Amino acid sequence: MVIEPLPLRGRSEVATKAMLIHKVAVVANALRLLGIVHNSCDNCCLKLEEPKTSLRPLEERATISASLMEEAAVVIALAKPSITSVIAGQIRSVHLDTATVSVTMAAQVQLGLDETACFFVEVDKTGMTTSSNDSSAEDTYNTSIMHAIRYERAHQLYPVREQYTFAIPQLSSDCVCDCPGGEDHCSVGFSYKNCTASQTYCVRTYHAHQPSIGCQLPGEADLCCEVTARPLRNWRFGAVYLGQPLSIATFRYYLLAKRHHRWEIIKDEQFEAIATQAQRIGLTKNSIQVQLNGVRAAWQLKESMYFYRIGDQELSLRHGVPINRFHEHSVNKIGWFRWQEDKQCWDIRNGRIKMQAGHFLRTTNCQQQEYAETYNVDFFVSTAKEGDRNDDQGEEESLFLGHPVTNAEKWISNIRLVDRSSTSRQVVVEQNESPAVHLTVNFNGTTGFTHYYHGSDMSEFTGTVQMDSKSNRYLNITVHKAKGTLIGEVFDSNVEDKMEFAFSSYVGSEGGTNVSILVGVPASVNSSKWICLHPYEKPDLRKCRWISYTAEPLPLLEMPHGWVQAQGHCVDCNQLSPSNFLSYLNPANWVKGVNGWSEALAVGLEVAFYGIVALIVIALCRRLLCPVVVWSVCSSSGSKKNAREST
Repeated sequence: MVIEPLPLRGRSEVATKAMLIHKVAVVANALRLLGIVHNSCDNCCLKLEEPKTSLRPLEERATISASLMEEAAVVIALAKPSITSVIAGQIRSVHLDTATVSVTMAAQVQLGLDETACFFVEVDKTGMTTSSNDSSAEDTYNTSIMHAIRYERAHQLYPVREQYTFAIPQLSSDCVCDCPGGEDHCSVGFSYKNCTASQTYCVRTYHAHQPSIGCQLPGEADLCCEVTARPLRNWRFGAVYLGQPLSIATFRYYLLAKRHHRWEIIKDEQFEAIATQAQRIGLTKNSIQVQLNGVRAAWQLKESMYFYRIGDQELSLRHGVPINRFHEHSVNKIGWFRWQEDKQCWDIRNGRIKMQAGHFLRTTNCQQQEYAETYNVDFFVSTAKEGDRNDDQGEEESLFLGHPVTNAEKWISNIRLVDRSSTSRQVVVEQNESPAVHLTVNFNGTTGFTHYYHGSDMSEFTGTVQMDSKSNRYLNITVHKAKGTLIGEVFDSNVEDKMEFAFSSYVGSEGGTNVSILVGVPASVNSSKWICLHPYEKPDLRKCRWISYTAEPLPLLEMPHGWVQAQGHCVDCNQLSPSNFLSYLNPANWVKGVNGWSEALAVGLEVAFYGIVALIVIALCRRLLCPVVVWSVCSSSGSKKNAREST
């Protein structure tokens, strides 16, 4: 295999710069009036730009052939090329099995995201492919065609290895405080019965040995509660475990040719390739081949659990809080209140045990059914229920639900589900930054080659050095009226004796717009810096200025737990009345709650003991108290009789 250098087309100086600019303007105006495209192209802008930046910069290269003026105008109108560096050459290959020799031309380019490479090549008429079935079509085409390849999009495809649906539980309680004495409104068996509410998840709890504050009789009070859990604001969340991604690069390929002195699009297609693997792609029936060298992804999400709210117009993938895996059900991580698809209901695994163990209360006024409560769980909202007030009212505790990954990962443009459903098996992460991909383009049967590109431009810029609340350190620069590639330098002072950092950024091919760019910087850039910026190949347009440094503190991630005041509905439960005392005279109430022979024997012994005591009291009364009373009565009546007789 022999590689021969291939010079770019051109000739010696035959025209001045002013003449060339005038010719380009004339051709551009003519193309604007006549129209240059038959087929429509959504991604092609037909607006003719300033001729001086439409091809190899005319300010530096006044030696371009006048025959290329029309081709340059086509490049301006359709392709918007931006690649400024290319390696080209002829390759002579010998097939050892068949002893055949083939000669092709190869061009190697390095494409960044949103960049376009354009090539004018000369081919044989027999190698020209048309979009029609006309056999004489090849005679109407000349030997010049244009190939354009654009790095249009970069995204990562993440497999979903685990997923489930959950909600943020809104917990509310309805409790009865039972004072000592009076009717029995609360017992141990209360916690083993089902709740009266059936539409929500509900658990009963029993709390003994409570202070009898406000009660009329001394002793210990009891609390019986129904704790219900329902989705906060009917929100549903999807939790997903994302695995290792597949990096995919999307390219758009254009093939243009001239027919009857009019340029038209012969082919416009989009193709995708795995960016991390070497790929060979054949285009236009093997007249051009593209070889993509694999490049490792510079950024990707950590293999972990994430969650998002179902039903949002734009997917907001969140992290920054502990999230339960599918097989985990910890109440100290988010995702413990889950939707059971088979049962069509909300559920908490081992919820009766967890809620009974995690519900804590203390009475503040048992007579008025007032109490305070808290829960030994995380990621919930507690609503105090007062009387018949709606559960959705009340004071809500602050709730931290992490933060979107786009806030911390500046390289992410947007995130979406593949099929926009809660059961989607893949998540797409669109990138706004990507490492440059290396393309080797092989042209079969070509005899000539010309490469075009737009020049870069910039008028002014402003910016800051920022460290955000996620500890991302970057340059935030806004460039005015910019296009193409910009070269930047960071200095410690305006003396510019020591350069700390250098960078470049491609801002697009649309001129006259303000563009914001983010550039990651090393840790040494931790104060105000002197920044210099200039367009590629235009150091005379270099601009420098001081930019300030700002740093945001780390967020305070606190999940407060406090006691919530609440009031039960049974306000009249602890009122004493004559019926309360009469109930003790009913023998049926004496054996109420007796279970088993041992308790019955104990009750019998107590009754016998109190009966013996009663007999002893009666005997003492008959033997001692009654004679005394009779004697006192008789003596008083005798004295009164004697007194009457004496008178």
